[in-house]
Amino acid sequence: MTETAQRGTKTRRFTLPSLRWWMFGFFVLVMVINYIDRASLSIAMPLIGKEFHLTPAVEGLLLSAFGWTYTLMQLPGGWLVDKIKPRKIVTGSLIGWGIAEALTGLATGVTALFGMRMLLGVFEGPVQNGANTSLTRWLRRSERARGSTLVDGGGPLGTALGGLLITGLIIGLGTWRLAFGVVGLITVLIGVIAWLFMRDNPAAHPLIRDKEREYLAAIDTEVAPAEKRTAADYLRSRSTWLLLAAFFGYDAVVYGLLTWAPSYVSQQQHVSTALIGAWTFVIFGVGFVGEIFAGQLADRLIRRGAKPNRVLRWMLGIAGFGVAVAILLVNVVGSPIAALILISAANFFLRWGGLYWAVPARIAHPGDVGKISGAMNFSGNVAGILMPILIGLIVQATSSFAVVFVVFAVAGVIMALSSIGIHYGDSPEVPAPATLAEG
Repeated sequence: MTETAQRGTKTRRFTLPSLRWWMFGFFVLVMVINYIDRASLSIAMPLIGKEFHLTPAVEGLLLSAFGWTYTLMQLPGGWLVDKIKPRKIVTGSLIGWGIAEALTGLATGVTALFGMRMLLGVFEGPVQNGANTSLTRWLRRSERARGSTLVDGGGPLGTALGGLLITGLIIGLGTWRLAFGVVGLITVLIGVIAWLFMRDNPAAHPLIRDKEREYLAAIDTEVAPAEKRTAADYLRSRSTWLLLAAFFGYDAVVYGLLTWAPSYVSQQQHVSTALIGAWTFVIFGVGFVGEIFAGQLADRLIRRGAKPNRVLRWMLGIAGFGVAVAILLVNVVGSPIAALILISAANFFLRWGGLYWAVPARIAHPGDVGKISGAMNFSGNVAGILMPILIGLIVQATSSFAVVFVVFAVAGVIMALSSIGIHYGDSPEVPAPATLAEG
């Protein structure tokens, strides 16, 4: 047989078209699972609170437990991703937090619940950093803004779907404990899929096509040279501190709604377990729509020639004030449906905050984007620790959520005013050289 004939009979390698978007879709799935597991305790809290006879203050402490270790893991998380690589980090995180989620169903008291939630935070801590780092190898620069917004949108989408999934499992299985076990098992299975499907180097993926391999190889030529900056430069920058303040205000409301919305629905609106899932789905489903809308709108405005600095200031400013107004109005309406509409509207504007993930690349040197992102996320997660505890204390002292909504409104104003003061630069791709000096 001739060499030509041998080549003609060679088995063709199976590949996937646009593999990078399959990889991107997988990371959206990871974030959806991340938030389903994260929100599970909040959704089941009305039942858990009754079973263990918990006060609102203790419930708040339990709801904050995840945030303690999750926040601490933001500091070493970036280093671990760089050292161990995203494939191992994402796989280990999924399997670890899946086991922690399943073990939560075996808890016999508050101490065990607290410990399992802290363990969940340890394993979930590095996963978003791992996903974002991997995406920098799988998406070209022009694709990352859209990709990052959609991946971050997995948060509200996961919370929305989690509301239906967790309540459905509780009703179907008759107990919250088995529901946690099922969700934990699903997470472990997705961890196995992560190991089989992910690759740190796109060129090494067995399913990539040659044309796409060449397309992604150009990533290394896209980073523009920039002057290196020191930590002191960032500490002197007004924009750095305003970004931390803005994200603190943003995450204060994000975690407030994530941890206490189901209890508000149960205690204040007196709805059934099944309707808790429906309310959660609507509130956070609208948030997902808001995040996608904001990403598309910002991208379209900038493509049409609007200055990014003006676009981001206006959009994030409107978002913060929109949250404040909508959430305050909840206190003056008497109808449960009106309350649902207003909380959903607040979450719609709130999730415009997904744009914050594009800010570090605009105000930082390319080699420092991870550090600024980590500092931003750390600031937000400090709010994630404090808010559940504060809300629990307020509800226990007042037997009402009225003051809680005022606190949310204040956080929205902090988000708005801080965002308006940040200098984002006007280059559509690369941070303006004068960003720090002007910020």
